[in-house]
Amino acid sequence: MTPSREADKYIIRFPDGMRERIRERAAANRRSMNAEIVHYLDRALDAQEAKGPAEAATSPSHVTHQLPA
Repeated sequence: MTPSREADKYIIRFPDGMRERIRERAAANRRSMNAEIVHYLDRALDAQEAKGPAEAATSPSHVTHQLPA
């Protein structure tokens, strides 16, 4: 694992209310907000790769502001 000072960084703006939802999920899962966000991004990327590029590009599931349960 790369030390955090050397890891890639990206600033993101959340839609209203999303930061709080992520914070709540992170607390419930005993993770930092960063770890929670990385977890969901990793799951989303794995799901798209499993579907294949054609289906992932046409699937509406990749366009959402809701976090999976």
